Amino acid sequence: MFERMILMIFSLLGILNGAFLSVIFRRKRFYFYMAGSWLLSFLSAGYFLWYARGYDGLGLWSLWLGYMACGIMVAEIVSLPCLFFLSLLSISKKLRKGSRVLSLAAICAAAVIGIYGSVDGNNREQVEHLDVYVEGLPPTFEGYKAAQMTDTHIGPYFRYTDLSGEIDRARREGAQVLFFTGDLIDDIRHMPDAGRTLTEEFYGFPDGIIYVWGNHEYYRGKDYIEEELLKTPVKMLVNEHTAITRNGASLYVAGVDYPWARGEAMKKEMDDMTDEAFRGIPKGAPVVLLAHHSAFLDEGFKKGAAITLTGHTHGTQFGLFGRPIITPFTYTRGLYSDGRNMGYVSRGDASWFPFRFSCPRELVIITFHRK
Repeated sequence: MFERMILMIFSLLGILNGAFLSVIFRRKRFYFYMAGSWLLSFLSAGYFLWYARGYDGLGLWSLWLGYMACGIMVAEIVSLPCLFFLSLLSISKKLRKGSRVLSLAAICAAAVIGIYGSVDGNNREQVEHLDVYVEGLPPTFEGYKAAQMTDTHIGPYFRYTDLSGEIDRARREGAQVLFFTGDLIDDIRHMPDAGRTLTEEFYGFPDGIIYVWGNHEYYRGKDYIEEELLKTPVKMLVNEHTAITRNGASLYVAGVDYPWARGEAMKKEMDDMTDEAFRGIPKGAPVVLLAHHSAFLDEGFKKGAAITLTGHTHGTQFGLFGRPIITPFTYTRGLYSDGRNMGYVSRGDASWFPFRFSCPRELVIITFHRK
């Protein structure tokens, strides 16, 4: 169903872009433009879908073709409003020549943005350092470091063989615990490999690895992923909490599941999940809340969590000057605060679609301080 929808969407985009070009260039045989643009768009989307299934065992050439395909898909999206606007301008004879020049420039710019964003988006990563000042933090936790990973989406663009290096990077930054906030894997054929890597890397962190569910675990087969994770020492939190202890003092970590309700029902579902996760935590104790959906930042603020760590949005993967342009999320990327407590939405360690523009991948390192 998903694959058919992708092919239909990009087929339509190709046809529309071809139609607008035929209007701009005043070609009677408009169907050649439409057919050519449709074929390019259809083949790009088709390769993207095929590569996601058959990338195992293929050479580096296949990855670069994947980048090209993703770049063309992005170019089709970016070109559509530009060509539509220019097709309207071309109705005027005085503006026709200029609209033709601009249309070619728009197509070239869209292709450059798409291909550059696909290559750069999958290869460049930043380490974001957060200093969190916590009321009531025990002295033994001053300077304590944690890492957050999220949205690796193990598959064609972030291989299971990349997981070890990413976790090693967190350890080299001095993290003593690794928080993983969901969407570990899409290609569950490699779940046993991912599980073995998590087991091998677990003991590199004094306080281990703590995990909460994302939505893609449900999409790809939560029961099987859970079965494999239970073979590892990774601590899974499903509307519950655990404590990290130092010299008899504790830093609490609460974790919630992914909410599936919508509207007011979603708020109720998140309230219930958070209440259950916080049940039994002493009042005033320092708490880190882990969630996949960024809407849980409001829950963390209400509960007084020192920081709420989430992912899910990928930062929208597109923006300008480091900020998203259009977003369906209240909390999209970066640091938020209610004036007392903090929340952070990670851009993610990877993605199932490699394109990123002004929104690089990230590994988050949190350092706790006493307020």
